[in-house]
Amino acid sequence: MAAYAGEGDEEELVGYIFSTLDVLRAPGYSSTPFDVVAGVTLGGRVTGAAVLFHHEPYLLNDERRTSQLVRFLGSMSGMEGRLGAAGGMEPEFVAGATISARAMRNAVLEGAKIVLRYRNETVPVTEPTVDMLNFRPMSADELIADGGIANVVVTNATLEAAMEKAGLGHLEPQVLPRRGADAVYLDLRAGYANASTIGRNSVGQGAYDRLYEPMRNGRHVLVFGSYGTYDFRGTQFNNYTHGFRLERITVTQGETEFEFHKSDLVYTDYSLGRVANALMLPESAEWDPFAPWRADIHAQARHPDGRLEPFHLTSLEYRLPPQYVLMPPSAPRAAWMEPWVQQRVPLVILGSALGLLTLILGFQGPLTRRRTLHRWVRLGFLGFTIVWLGWIASAQLSIVHLINYLQAPFQGLGLAFYLAEPLIVLISVYTAVSLIILGRGVFCGWLCPFGALQELLAHVARLFRLPQWNPSERLQRKLWWGKYASLVIVVGLAIVAPAAGAIAAEIEPFKTAITAIFQRGWPYVVYAVILLIIGLFTERAFCRFLCPLGGALAILGRVHLVDLLKRRPECGSPCKLCERACPVKAIERSGRIKMAECFQCLDCMVEYHDDRRCPPLAKLRKIRQRAQGAPGRQAPQPNRGVLAPRPAAAIVEPAE
Repeated sequence: MAAYAGEGDEEELVGYIFSTLDVLRAPGYSSTPFDVVAGVTLGGRVTGAAVLFHHEPYLLNDERRTSQLVRFLGSMSGMEGRLGAAGGMEPEFVAGATISARAMRNAVLEGAKIVLRYRNETVPVTEPTVDMLNFRPMSADELIADGGIANVVVTNATLEAAMEKAGLGHLEPQVLPRRGADAVYLDLRAGYANASTIGRNSVGQGAYDRLYEPMRNGRHVLVFGSYGTYDFRGTQFNNYTHGFRLERITVTQGETEFEFHKSDLVYTDYSLGRVANALMLPESAEWDPFAPWRADIHAQARHPDGRLEPFHLTSLEYRLPPQYVLMPPSAPRAAWMEPWVQQRVPLVILGSALGLLTLILGFQGPLTRRRTLHRWVRLGFLGFTIVWLGWIASAQLSIVHLINYLQAPFQGLGLAFYLAEPLIVLISVYTAVSLIILGRGVFCGWLCPFGALQELLAHVARLFRLPQWNPSERLQRKLWWGKYASLVIVVGLAIVAPAAGAIAAEIEPFKTAITAIFQRGWPYVVYAVILLIIGLFTERAFCRFLCPLGGALAILGRVHLVDLLKRRPECGSPCKLCERACPVKAIERSGRIKMAECFQCLDCMVEYHDDRRCPPLAKLRKIRQRAQGAPGRQAPQPNRGVLAPRPAAAIVEPAE
């Protein structure tokens, strides 16, 4: 849609308004195309943008992020949308919805380019091109400050120094200067007139109109102007016997030197000086407008006998500034690369944390032999998971990610879609590998921010001696089916009714408690708080009985390669120590660990290695002590200080 300014006869086309849905149908994170309406000027600048429709899961029903999105799109005003525009914006993306915000921003910029191409019927440049289209009024001083015009000043003192350098200091110059060492002998200004802003402002509209056709046909035009005593053109360009040559000026580019004649000279107005002319290079000239060039000004000294001897007076260096060059669009960096570059530091932090977690799991034996060390390592890592990974980095893996990953190939989304969220990608890859090797517990037990929040609150609950309830083994088996039921419902609705699926995905309180940090509508906050309160009395109740992502990981992790958690023949019969110590009751009465329900917290391994609480080990210790004649010591009682460990069954050392 065309946009006009003014009224009646003064109405003028100033730009276009377009819809991203109509122009390029860009998909968002949900893979459903959104619709953002935006404006772009004829000069290629975005005038503003506003979202009309979207189906982004982390923006739906979220007033805080929606207001952030409105501000974010509004901040695009003034950005370059035209092809070949320079610059790159590093915006403050919408927290927790960076993919959606980035997709909308890129759609507006790409849509602006498409609209300008189509509406203006212009062919985009494919190589660096002198800008003969865009113009803005500028004075000579502004052009000099801008670099479009180069300037060199020769004073009487400079003249004297040039003659001394040439060994002619004892003579007088042919053109005598005015008095005073600081008096201006020559104030020379020069530039490349083919660039519209430089040419029109330097030579005047009339001269530029005469020059435009030759320039469009490939002639290169330089513009010169000067103030002061000395005329840079010389005195012989009107003289037939001297070939109408401008004897005082030559231009050099690379190894080629150019001289000028009267036929090359075009009279202009006096914008650049008291003397001002345009000089056209020959049609056959091999001239590179983007390469530097030099104008040399020559003078002559007069001997007493009237003989003239030339010398070099001054030089002016020039190079066309980049703002007067239209550049072809650079090969666009893949959209998925932008967040990877921007999140370099978070990626290093997360990579270090995953490396540490690998060491914890790989060397769990030495760790779990030290009860206090294990407790603080465990609590410290959970604190990192909830505070940095969850609340700061907003890297909460959820069932939404899993559904989108599964749907992407069927919706024509390529590798770029999978790489759009760097932290989630890294966590997903680590989770997938750990799922194959160890099962569900690595992510659910160590890397899920909401799970970490529940467990830390459970420690606080035990500190205040809140009553704890766990269902019987029979009831628990039935409750475990809840997470599988929620998984089927959420995934099924996402396939047959995406809008309903987005609502069903709210069964996960992750968006409310983690990415939005409880800044959502009150129904969502109340729901999340209720789940956390339940977790105070039944540890990780949501993870165990309701989490659809947990259900998916439990299914996928049933066939894993390694069982790091060790068992003894006595486990389950007669010893129940590990069974009672397990916070999520993933150890059956038989002593077998049900890995689909295990969170790899390693509490059972702490008991497994404790030779004062584990009956088989306690018995062996007693035997060794008796053989060595060392008196036994009473088994220590569990520490119930700050962040007390979970209560375990009371164990009495076997009688001798």
